[in-house]
Parts: sequence; structure tokens; C-alpha cells
Amino acid sequence: MIPKNRLILLLILTILLCHVFPVAANNQKKLLINNQVINKHLNIKEENGALLIPLKVLEDSFNLDIEWIELIKSINIKLDNKIVKLRVDESKVQIGDQVKELSTPVRMTDGKVYIPLDFIAQILGYKLTWNTTEINLSKPSVQVNDVKYKKTTSGEEIIIHTNKRPRYDIASLQSPERLAIDILDSKLSNKLRDIAVNNGLIFQIRSKQFKTDVVRVVLDLYQPLSYQVDINKVKSGYQLKLKLSPRIIDFSYNKKEESFSILATKELGTYNVKSLPKDNKIIVEFPNVLLDIVKDHFAINNKWVDEVELVQVEENNNTVAKLILTTDKLFKLNIYNDPKNAKRLIIKPNRLKELLDVNYNPKEASVNIVTKEMVSPKSIPLKKGARLVLDFPETIFRKVHKSVEYDEKFIEEVRVSQFNKEVARVVIDLKELVNYELNTIKDSESEHYNTVVKLELPDDKDNKELIDTLNSDKSQQPQQRRDINHSKDESSKTNRLEDVNIVTNGNKIELNVNLKNKSKYRIRKFSYPNRLVIDLPQTINKLRKESIVEPKGIITDVRVSQFSWEPAVTRVVFELPYAIDYKVTSKSLTDQISIKLKTQSEESVLSNRTIVVDAGHGGADPGAIGPTGLIEKDVNLDIAKKLAALLRQAGATVKMTRKDDRYITLWSRADMANRLDSDIFVSIHSNAHKGKDASGTEIYVYPGSYGDTLVLAKLVQSSLQKEIDLIDRGVRFNELYVLEETTMPSILSEIAFITNRKEEKLLADPDFRQRAALGLYKGIVAFFNRVAKEER
Repeated sequence: MIPKNRLILLLILTILLCHVFPVAANNQKKLLINNQVINKHLNIKEENGALLIPLKVLEDSFNLDIEWIELIKSINIKLDNKIVKLRVDESKVQIGDQVKELSTPVRMTDGKVYIPLDFIAQILGYKLTWNTTEINLSKPSVQVNDVKYKKTTSGEEIIIHTNKRPRYDIASLQSPERLAIDILDSKLSNKLRDIAVNNGLIFQIRSKQFKTDVVRVVLDLYQPLSYQVDINKVKSGYQLKLKLSPRIIDFSYNKKEESFSILATKELGTYNVKSLPKDNKIIVEFPNVLLDIVKDHFAINNKWVDEVELVQVEENNNTVAKLILTTDKLFKLNIYNDPKNAKRLIIKPNRLKELLDVNYNPKEASVNIVTKEMVSPKSIPLKKGARLVLDFPETIFRKVHKSVEYDEKFIEEVRVSQFNKEVARVVIDLKELVNYELNTIKDSESEHYNTVVKLELPDDKDNKELIDTLNSDKSQQPQQRRDINHSKDESSKTNRLEDVNIVTNGNKIELNVNLKNKSKYRIRKFSYPNRLVIDLPQTINKLRKESIVEPKGIITDVRVSQFSWEPAVTRVVFELPYAIDYKVTSKSLTDQISIKLKTQSEESVLSNRTIVVDAGHGGADPGAIGPTGLIEKDVNLDIAKKLAALLRQAGATVKMTRKDDRYITLWSRADMANRLDSDIFVSIHSNAHKGKDASGTEIYVYPGSYGDTLVLAKLVQSSLQKEIDLIDRGVRFNELYVLEETTMPSILSEIAFITNRKEEKLLADPDFRQRAALGLYKGIVAFFNRVAKEER
């Protein structure tokens, strides 16, 4: 018989143990895998309704590679290409770069580690069922082998390939808009990459093991989807198809042709045109067609069509897509299929602009050409005669012909005529050829446009020196002028344009014009459109069109033309998106003209910006290891430090998730960025793949990201690729924890593949790391430049 005092002591000890482990209990169950008995007497724990299985059983039953790190009481399980990281008494688990919540924490009792069985079943792809006596782990019967997005002659399809006839559920999900297709009793045969569709209706297609026995295919949508479902038997198994209704997938405006274009998934043969003059609308209707574009409202402002809107409506149980043109003008539409692509429909207003009048202002020494709409005239250089010729394309002059003579010192006559069906021509006859400025100004009262030809007369002090230079050669010409291309004497008296180039360095832009010999020049700034114009006297242009520099930076176009032949004047035009100041750094007489554009400095762009730079991995988490032993965590930290230095130098406030070799959880990294309310979050990693030849650079964003996040990703990816010159793998989507949990625009950059010997060597090179940091930096500056413009 147990003494009474010992019985009381035993009772107290039991109560204390229950307090420490309130709902945990040890028992034995039979373990079956796919209905085969693996262990008849498996010791397990139960806690909070969940089962915990000894770590040792994983090695014995599933042949897993498990590493125990005593220092931080952590378990690393190598699974495919990822490492699963668990810690004793932690309820979170890290799988690669993702973090998930466990049903119950990992426990350690009497030196044995117990892991939640539902989590093990999930990562190994088993369905878990259990009762009081046994545990059964079983594999799903249907395999999902592939998911594809395919364009066909009859439209577009999403195709899900399975080995057996699938059972499925489809549900529309809100906030954000999604379509979820659940394949029941199924398992992914291998991990499938996200499909970036981004066609205006479907943003992307994601596939994942939603539950142990459910594969979910998610279509991230911009708007609700209309579709039909078919299941077909094929040689390799079955295909579940979602067939999308015919859709308009693109709309564009060709400014040069002044036409609209609609691209559909198949030829649009049926449409109706309605004119509603009272509502200032012209409507093109497409019955039984879906609208599948991101942007549905366009400000055209070409003075005869103000705006275009695309809408989708339901009429008589039919879906109708409508193109609505807002205009206060009446005109017919010329609609036809593009000869090169029958799926593209061209819509062109059949209306010409109108030239109203021409007059001369002697006080201003200017010819004013009035048009009803904005017209960009083309200057026609002539080899003989002292006259200026301007052609107004796609313009009519209803009077057909007009001629006005003037008794002025330098101007004799102004003539206007309809040169051909679509071109009105203005000819200004001069007594002596002079230089001129061409500008377009809108009259606020009449809303007409005045193309002003400002003649720069020789008695203008500011212009006298340049015009004397322009005319100095003319007085020495023989009366019968020879062709400049065949005259050695002529060539000896004229200069030659050698090269035009643009040099960009970050936001700094320099325009260079190189001549064969030293010359004077003149630089002017115009608006409508915004541009810088450089006139080169006594200079001929022999540059071929294909050799003219392509636009860079904020320069939208570069044009070089022979402005006049007698005297020879070459004109170089740099078009700008908006008015901008400039500084001429070359001398007034030079053969190398240099102009620096005064763009917003990087310092002012990044000042008052908070940026979190995250060096991936660290401490007990080394990340990937290269063929020669290069460790990812070290590479990431070095590039992160170099990037942080560049950003700080430019005025940004930079916070690093780690500054040395230490282990930081993923949730701690995301929490830091959120607490700081940072403007952007940039995570730096080195890529890894089991295929040793995998190469290139890429950036990840969280699935469903849009707006600033995508802009940041694309700008950084572009500048990074240019700096390090590796294969551009583009912007990709992945459910990475640090991207999901951060509340600001967030990207994760995989600089290069550390598992590729060539790229591992690059990653070990300090110079390459600096270039990688510079590429990231330039992309960030470009992003905040864009933000600054939107904030102005």
C-alpha cells in the first residue's frame, strides 16, 4: 500500500506535468502507407488535435536527408531542390523562400524530436487519414501533368493535362478577381511554372498543390471570364479545356496614320456602326465578343477625336463589345482588315484637316498659317530660289488656291494651294533667303492653330552674325550652281556633318553633334512639340537614315535633314517628351557641339526615400553553394552592401535586414520593412538549379502584383541585365514570403546562377558584384524618377 504522503506527492507531480503539456499525450498507432503496414507500434504524440511523429521515422520510412543543427535546435530536411527548416518549439516552418504555419509547434522530449504529421504528409504529397488505432498515408489517383495557355484559330484555351479522367470544381473568387479550378483527388506530377498571360483579361495562370489531394489552377483575372468546359481523351490521358469566348485583346492608336486598330483572338467579321451626333459619339458594336484589355479609356486629343472608350455590355442575353469615339465632328469610318493579319481590324476616320487662312505680319516679320487642327508641317528644301516651302500633310485648303503679294523689303508673295488630294502647300517667296523659326501656337479664343514662320531678318542684332555666315558662301557661288555631290570646289567651301550621338549616364544625358571642321551653330528650344533644334550653316548632311543614332533616355526622336541647299544648312532635331532646360558646354566655334540636358538629379529623386535592402540567407542558412564552394549568403551580403552604399550616396535612407553573417527569419525581414514604412523592398539572392547549365538573371514579384511593383521589377530587371550582360530571364511570379508579406512595392532579384560554373566565377568577382549593385541602383533611380514625375 502506497503511503498517503507519497500518493499526494505523485498527484501534485501529475498536475504539474499536465500543466507543462496540457493537451499532449503519448500513444501507439499502426502506420500504413498506401495501405501497406510500415510500423505496427508507432509511438506518436497528440497535441491540440494534431499528431506528432518522431523524426527518426522520417528517415526510416521515407528515406529523407535530415540534418540536425544542435546550436539553434533546428532541423533541415532536403526535399527536391529545397531545404525545409524547422526549429524546436517554433510554429513556423521555412520551405525554401516561403514561410508556412504549422498546426502545432515542433516538440522535443527525452532527446527525441517530434514533427507534426499533417505537415509531413503535405510536403511529401500524401493524403492523411487516421483514427484511434491507425494512421493511413495515401497518394492521390489523378496526376496533373501540365497546364497550358494556347491560342488556336477558333480562339484561346486553357488546357489541363491529366493521366485519368478528372473530377473538378470551378469557383469564381473575389478581391482580387480569380477563377479557381480544383482537380479533385489529384497531385502535381512536377512543379509547374506560372504562365504570364497578361493580355488584359487574364493576368497569369498559377498551379499549385492546394491540398494534399487537390491541385488548384488559378487564373488571376482583370475581370470576370466567359468560357466553356470540355474534357477530351487523348493518347497521353485526358485534357480539361476552358475555351474562352472570342475577345478583343488589344487596341492601339497610330499617331502617324491617325488610325485605330483592334486586335482580336479571331477575325471580327460582324460589326455595326452607329452615329449619335447629339451625343457627340460614333459607336462601333461587336456582338458576341468579349472585351479583354487592361486599359479601356484613351485620351486621343487629335482635335477631331477627343477620346476613345471600350466597353462591354449585356444586350438581349448577348455580350457586346463597343468602341465609342467621342467627337464633335461628323465623319465616316473606313473599316477594313489588316492585309498582314486578318485578326486585326483597322478603323480610320475618313476626314482631312483644314487649312483656313494665311497672312503676313510685317511688324513681327512672320507668316501665320491658320489650321483648324494641329498639323505638323514639313519643310521642303529647295536647291534653287529664295523661297520657303511648307507642306501640310492630310490637309485640305477649300479655296484651292490663294496668292497674296506684299510690298515688303524681304518678302514678295505668299501662295497657298492644294498640292494634291491630301497635302496643302504654302510657298513663301523671298527677295533674299533668310533663316527662320517654325513654331505652332494654339489660339485660346478660336481654338485654331497658328503655324508661325518667323523670318529672322538681317537687321536683327541677335541673328545678323549667323545670317551673314549663312549667306557668305552664297555670294561666292557661280551663277550656274553645280550639284554639291559632284563638285570638288563646292565641297571645299562647305562643312560636313560627321556624327550625331546621345550619351546617357544614369539620369544624365549629353547630346553630341560632330562636324568635319569647326563651325558656328545655333541652338533653339521649341514647343508643340517640345524639341531642341540645332542649325549648322555651310554644312551638308550625308548621314544615312539608318546611321542616325536611336533615341535614348528621355529623347523620343532624332531627326537630321538638309534644311536648305543654297546656302547649305543642316538641321538636327532632338524631340523631348516635355520642356527641359539645357546647357551648352562647347565653344561657339567648334567641330564638337555638346549639350547637357538638365534632368532631375539622382540625389533629389532619392532624397526622403526609405529603401530596405535584404541580403538573402545568412548565419546557419548558407543558401545555395556553387560547384567550387562559393556560398550564396556571402555573395548576397556583399552586393547588398554595395547597393546600400550607392543609394546612401544619392541621398536615400537605407536599412539593411542584415549587415553581417547572421540568421534572420523571413518573417523578421518582412516585418522590418513594414515597421519602417519603407518606399520599396529589394531582396538580393543568387539563383540555383539542379541543371548545371541554367543561366541568366531574373526578378520575382508576388503573383497578382501590378502597378508600381511591376514597374519597379521591369525597370530594375532592364538596368541590371544591361550592366551584367547575362541572359534576360525577365520578371517572374512566385509566392515568396518576403514578397507576400511586405506592404510596399517589393522585388526579389536573382542576380545569376551560383550553380553554373561560369556564373559562379562571375559572382566571385568583386567587379561583377559592383556592376550588379550598379544595375540594381540604376533601376531604382529610374523607378523613383517615374514616381517623381507622377507626383508633380
